[in-house]
Amino acid sequence: MTLETLLQPFIYGLQIGVTYIIVALGLTLIFSIMNVLNLAHGEFYMLGAFAVLYISSLLGVNYFLALIIGIVIVGLIGVFFERLLFSRAKAEMIPTIIIAVALMWILQTSAQIVFGRQPRGMAEVFQGRVTFLDVNISDARIMAGVISIVLVAALYFFVYRTKIGRAMQAVAQDREAAALQGVDIEVLGVLGFGLGCALAGAAGGIMAPIFFIDATMGAKALSTSLAVIVLGGVGSIPGAAIGGLILGLVESYGQTFLGYPATLLPFVIIILVLIFKRGGLMGRAT
Repeated sequence: MTLETLLQPFIYGLQIGVTYIIVALGLTLIFSIMNVLNLAHGEFYMLGAFAVLYISSLLGVNYFLALIIGIVIVGLIGVFFERLLFSRAKAEMIPTIIIAVALMWILQTSAQIVFGRQPRGMAEVFQGRVTFLDVNISDARIMAGVISIVLVAALYFFVYRTKIGRAMQAVAQDREAAALQGVDIEVLGVLGFGLGCALAGAAGGIMAPIFFIDATMGAKALSTSLAVIVLGGVGSIPGAAIGGLILGLVESYGQTFLGYPATLLPFVIIILVLIFKRGGLMGRAT
Protein backbone atom coordinates (compact mmCIF):
# COMPACT_ATOMS: atom_id res chain seq x y z
CA MET A 1 0.00 0.00 0.00
CA THR A 2 1.52 3.29 -1.12
CA LEU A 3 1.51 6.67 0.59
CA GLU A 4 -0.68 8.01 -2.20
CA THR A 5 -3.28 5.29 -1.55
CA LEU A 6 -3.55 6.42 2.07
CA LEU A 7 -3.36 10.19 1.62
CA GLN A 8 -5.59 10.63 -1.45
CA PRO A 9 -8.77 9.41 0.31
CA PHE A 10 -7.81 11.47 3.37
CA ILE A 11 -7.64 14.71 1.38
CA TYR A 12 -10.82 13.93 -0.53
CA GLY A 13 -12.57 12.94 2.70
CA LEU A 14 -11.71 16.24 4.36
CA GLN A 15 -13.07 18.21 1.41
CA ILE A 16 -16.28 16.18 1.20
CA GLY A 17 -16.65 16.28 4.97
CA VAL A 18 -16.54 20.08 5.16
CA THR A 19 -19.27 20.24 2.51
CA TYR A 20 -21.36 17.72 4.46
CA ILE A 21 -21.07 20.03 7.45
CA ILE A 22 -22.84 22.78 5.50
CA VAL A 23 -25.74 20.51 4.55
CA ALA A 24 -26.06 19.14 8.09
CA LEU A 25 -25.93 22.59 9.68
CA GLY A 26 -28.77 23.75 7.43
CA LEU A 27 -30.90 20.79 8.49
CA THR A 28 -30.13 21.12 12.20
CA LEU A 29 -30.75 24.88 12.07
CA ILE A 30 -34.27 24.28 10.77
CA PHE A 31 -34.94 21.54 13.30
CA SER A 32 -33.60 23.51 16.26
CA ILE A 33 -35.59 26.67 15.56
CA MET A 34 -38.81 25.29 14.07
CA ASN A 35 -38.94 21.72 15.41
CA VAL A 36 -39.28 20.65 11.78
CA LEU A 37 -37.40 17.64 10.43
CA ASN A 38 -37.19 18.77 6.83
CA LEU A 39 -36.92 15.50 4.92
CA ALA A 40 -37.00 17.52 1.69
CA HIS A 41 -33.65 19.09 2.65
CA GLY A 42 -31.77 16.99 0.11
CA GLU A 43 -33.94 18.36 -2.69
CA PHE A 44 -32.77 21.89 -1.87
CA TYR A 45 -29.22 20.57 -2.20
CA MET A 46 -30.19 19.26 -5.63
CA LEU A 47 -31.83 22.57 -6.61
CA GLY A 48 -28.66 24.43 -5.64
CA ALA A 49 -26.58 22.21 -7.91
CA PHE A 50 -28.93 22.67 -10.88
CA ALA A 51 -29.16 26.42 -10.26
CA VAL A 52 -25.39 26.80 -10.46
CA LEU A 53 -25.24 24.48 -13.49
CA TYR A 54 -27.76 26.51 -15.49
CA ILE A 55 -26.67 29.95 -14.36
CA SER A 56 -22.95 29.26 -14.89
CA SER A 57 -22.75 26.84 -17.80
CA LEU A 58 -25.78 27.81 -19.86
CA LEU A 59 -25.97 31.53 -19.15
CA GLY A 60 -22.21 32.07 -19.04
CA VAL A 61 -22.21 33.71 -15.62
CA ASN A 62 -19.02 33.59 -13.54
CA TYR A 63 -19.09 30.55 -11.24
CA PHE A 64 -18.73 32.51 -7.99
CA LEU A 65 -21.53 34.90 -8.96
CA ALA A 66 -23.64 31.94 -10.08
CA LEU A 67 -23.08 30.30 -6.69
CA ILE A 68 -24.23 33.43 -4.84
CA ILE A 69 -27.30 33.76 -7.06
CA GLY A 70 -28.08 30.05 -6.63
CA ILE A 71 -27.84 30.32 -2.84
CA VAL A 72 -30.25 33.27 -2.83
CA ILE A 73 -32.69 31.51 -5.17
CA VAL A 74 -32.77 28.32 -3.12
CA GLY A 75 -33.13 30.31 0.11
CA LEU A 76 -36.12 32.16 -1.33
CA ILE A 77 -37.68 28.90 -2.51
CA GLY A 78 -37.28 27.63 1.04
CA VAL A 79 -39.03 30.73 2.43
CA PHE A 80 -41.84 30.23 -0.08
CA PHE A 81 -42.50 26.66 1.01
CA GLU A 82 -42.17 27.55 4.68
CA ARG A 83 -44.90 30.17 4.30
CA LEU A 84 -47.05 27.98 2.04
CA LEU A 85 -46.78 24.66 3.89
CA PHE A 86 -44.73 24.37 7.07
CA SER A 87 -46.03 27.46 8.86
CA ARG A 88 -49.53 26.01 8.76
CA ALA A 89 -48.45 22.88 10.64
CA LYS A 90 -47.60 24.93 13.78
CA ALA A 91 -44.34 22.99 14.38
CA GLU A 92 -46.23 19.74 15.06
CA MET A 93 -43.88 16.85 14.34
CA ILE A 94 -46.14 14.37 12.49
CA PRO A 95 -47.81 16.93 10.15
CA THR A 96 -44.47 18.54 9.30
CA ILE A 97 -42.92 15.16 8.48
CA ILE A 98 -45.84 14.33 6.18
CA ILE A 99 -45.52 17.73 4.52
CA ALA A 100 -41.76 17.28 4.13
CA VAL A 101 -42.11 13.84 2.53
CA ALA A 102 -44.73 15.16 0.12
CA LEU A 103 -42.54 18.14 -0.75
CA MET A 104 -39.56 15.83 -1.27
CA TRP A 105 -41.42 13.79 -3.88
CA ILE A 106 -42.92 16.88 -5.52
CA LEU A 107 -39.53 18.56 -5.93
CA GLN A 108 -37.80 15.38 -7.07
CA THR A 109 -40.50 14.51 -9.61
CA SER A 110 -40.65 18.10 -10.86
CA ALA A 111 -36.87 18.12 -11.28
CA GLN A 112 -37.01 14.93 -13.34
CA ILE A 113 -39.62 16.51 -15.59
CA VAL A 114 -37.85 19.86 -15.95
CA PHE A 115 -34.19 18.80 -15.93
CA GLY A 116 -34.52 15.24 -17.22
CA ARG A 117 -33.43 11.93 -15.72
CA GLN A 118 -29.92 11.75 -17.14
CA PRO A 119 -26.99 12.89 -14.97
CA ARG A 120 -25.29 16.07 -16.12
CA GLY A 121 -21.86 17.50 -15.60
CA MET A 122 -20.67 21.09 -15.57
CA ALA A 123 -18.05 22.38 -17.91
CA GLU A 124 -14.67 22.47 -16.19
CA VAL A 125 -14.64 25.56 -13.98
CA PHE A 126 -11.26 25.24 -12.30
CA GLN A 127 -8.40 23.84 -14.33
CA GLY A 128 -5.19 22.39 -13.06
CA ARG A 129 -4.03 20.22 -10.19
CA VAL A 130 -1.74 20.50 -7.21
CA THR A 131 0.68 17.68 -6.35
CA PHE A 132 1.75 17.19 -2.76
CA LEU A 133 3.49 14.07 -1.39
CA ASP A 134 2.52 12.20 -4.57
CA VAL A 135 -1.12 13.13 -4.01
CA ASN A 136 -2.92 14.89 -6.86
CA ILE A 137 -5.60 17.35 -5.79
CA SER A 138 -7.71 19.12 -8.40
CA ASP A 139 -8.18 22.86 -8.17
CA ALA A 140 -11.95 22.21 -8.13
CA ARG A 141 -11.69 20.22 -4.90
CA ILE A 142 -9.35 22.77 -3.31
CA MET A 143 -11.74 25.60 -4.13
CA ALA A 144 -14.72 23.57 -2.87
CA GLY A 145 -12.94 23.03 0.43
CA VAL A 146 -12.01 26.71 0.76
CA ILE A 147 -15.55 27.92 0.01
CA SER A 148 -17.02 25.38 2.43
CA ILE A 149 -14.71 26.47 5.24
CA VAL A 150 -15.57 30.12 4.63
CA LEU A 151 -19.30 29.37 4.77
CA VAL A 152 -18.99 27.32 7.97
CA ALA A 153 -16.97 30.11 9.61
CA ALA A 154 -19.52 32.70 8.48
CA LEU A 155 -22.39 30.65 9.89
CA TYR A 156 -20.54 30.18 13.18
CA PHE A 157 -20.00 33.95 13.44
CA PHE A 158 -23.65 34.62 12.57
CA VAL A 159 -25.05 32.20 15.15
CA TYR A 160 -22.69 33.05 18.02
CA ARG A 161 -21.74 36.69 17.42
CA THR A 162 -24.85 38.45 16.11
CA LYS A 163 -28.06 39.49 17.84
CA ILE A 164 -30.22 37.47 15.45
CA GLY A 165 -28.02 34.43 15.91
CA ARG A 166 -28.28 34.65 19.70
CA ALA A 167 -32.06 34.99 19.35
CA MET A 168 -32.06 31.79 17.28
CA GLN A 169 -30.12 30.04 20.04
CA ALA A 170 -32.66 31.24 22.57
CA VAL A 171 -35.54 29.89 20.48
CA ALA A 172 -33.75 26.57 20.04
CA GLN A 173 -33.28 26.25 23.81
CA ASP A 174 -36.74 27.40 24.96
CA ARG A 175 -39.35 28.78 22.56
CA GLU A 176 -41.75 29.97 25.25
CA ALA A 177 -39.08 31.78 27.27
CA ALA A 178 -37.70 33.42 24.13
CA ALA A 179 -41.18 34.62 23.17
CA LEU A 180 -41.67 36.13 26.64
CA GLN A 181 -38.46 38.09 26.12
CA GLY A 182 -39.90 39.67 22.97
CA VAL A 183 -38.33 37.39 20.36
CA ASP A 184 -40.50 37.10 17.24
CA ILE A 185 -40.67 33.31 16.85
CA GLU A 186 -42.45 33.43 13.49
CA VAL A 187 -39.95 35.78 11.84
CA LEU A 188 -37.01 33.75 13.14
CA GLY A 189 -38.69 30.59 11.86
CA VAL A 190 -38.93 32.03 8.36
CA LEU A 191 -35.35 33.27 8.49
CA GLY A 192 -34.05 29.98 9.90
CA PHE A 193 -35.86 27.89 7.31
CA GLY A 194 -34.66 30.07 4.44
CA LEU A 195 -31.09 30.08 5.77
CA GLY A 196 -31.13 26.31 6.24
CA CYS A 197 -32.33 25.74 2.67
CA ALA A 198 -29.79 28.27 1.37
CA LEU A 199 -27.00 26.30 3.07
CA ALA A 200 -28.19 23.10 1.40
CA GLY A 201 -28.26 24.92 -1.94
CA ALA A 202 -24.76 26.26 -1.29
CA ALA A 203 -23.45 22.74 -0.71
CA GLY A 204 -25.06 21.56 -3.93
CA GLY A 205 -23.55 24.44 -5.85
CA ILE A 206 -20.12 23.77 -4.34
CA MET A 207 -20.22 20.12 -5.36
CA ALA A 208 -21.63 20.80 -8.84
CA PRO A 209 -18.23 21.24 -10.57
CA ILE A 210 -16.94 18.00 -9.01
CA PHE A 211 -19.69 15.39 -9.34
CA PHE A 212 -22.47 14.63 -11.80
CA ILE A 213 -25.81 16.27 -11.11
CA ASP A 214 -29.18 14.51 -11.31
CA ALA A 215 -32.69 14.90 -9.95
CA THR A 216 -32.31 12.15 -7.34
CA MET A 217 -29.02 13.31 -5.82
CA GLY A 218 -30.83 14.78 -2.81
CA ALA A 219 -31.50 11.37 -1.25
CA LYS A 220 -27.83 10.76 -0.50
CA ALA A 221 -27.37 14.32 0.79
CA LEU A 222 -30.29 13.84 3.20
CA SER A 223 -29.12 10.48 4.54
CA THR A 224 -25.59 11.77 5.03
CA SER A 225 -26.69 14.97 6.77
CA LEU A 226 -28.92 12.94 9.12
CA ALA A 227 -25.94 10.73 9.91
CA VAL A 228 -23.80 13.81 10.60
CA ILE A 229 -26.41 15.26 12.96
CA VAL A 230 -26.90 11.99 14.83
CA LEU A 231 -23.15 11.44 15.09
CA GLY A 232 -22.26 14.95 16.19
CA GLY A 233 -25.31 15.72 18.31
CA VAL A 234 -28.49 17.54 17.37
CA GLY A 235 -28.16 21.31 17.55
CA SER A 236 -24.39 21.31 18.05
CA ILE A 237 -22.35 23.23 15.47
CA PRO A 238 -19.03 21.82 16.76
CA GLY A 239 -20.66 18.37 16.79
CA ALA A 240 -21.78 18.79 13.18
CA ALA A 241 -18.25 19.81 12.26
CA ILE A 242 -16.76 16.70 13.85
CA GLY A 243 -19.50 14.46 12.48
CA GLY A 244 -19.14 15.84 8.97
CA LEU A 245 -15.40 15.29 8.91
CA ILE A 246 -15.75 11.75 10.25
CA LEU A 247 -18.44 10.89 7.69
CA GLY A 248 -16.40 12.42 4.87
CA LEU A 249 -13.34 10.36 5.78
CA VAL A 250 -15.37 7.18 6.28
CA GLU A 251 -17.05 7.61 2.91
CA SER A 252 -13.81 8.44 1.10
CA TYR A 253 -11.86 5.49 2.51
CA GLY A 254 -14.91 3.25 2.16
CA GLN A 255 -15.31 3.99 -1.53
CA THR A 256 -11.57 3.51 -2.07
CA PHE A 257 -11.35 0.12 -0.39
CA LEU A 258 -14.93 -1.22 -0.44
CA GLY A 259 -16.56 0.35 -3.47
CA TYR A 260 -20.35 0.52 -3.72
CA PRO A 261 -21.09 -1.17 -0.34
CA ALA A 262 -19.58 1.94 1.29
CA THR A 263 -22.89 3.73 0.59
CA LEU A 264 -24.34 1.79 3.54
CA LEU A 265 -21.83 3.21 6.01
CA PRO A 266 -23.83 6.35 7.00
CA PHE A 267 -26.79 4.14 7.97
CA VAL A 268 -24.52 1.79 9.93
CA ILE A 269 -23.09 4.77 11.80
CA ILE A 270 -26.58 6.08 12.62
CA ILE A 271 -27.57 2.71 14.08
CA LEU A 272 -24.39 2.37 16.15
CA VAL A 273 -24.61 5.89 17.54
CA LEU A 274 -28.27 5.46 18.48
CA ILE A 275 -27.40 2.23 20.28
CA PHE A 276 -24.34 3.36 22.21
CA LYS A 277 -24.62 7.17 22.52
CA ARG A 278 -28.05 8.53 21.77
CA GLY A 279 -27.02 12.15 22.25
CA GLY A 280 -24.18 11.99 19.71
CA LEU A 281 -20.58 12.90 20.27
CA MET A 282 -21.31 16.42 21.53
CA GLY A 283 -25.02 16.30 22.19
CA ARG A 284 -27.20 15.39 25.13
CA ALA A 285 -29.25 12.23 25.33
CA THR A 286 -32.97 12.78 25.62
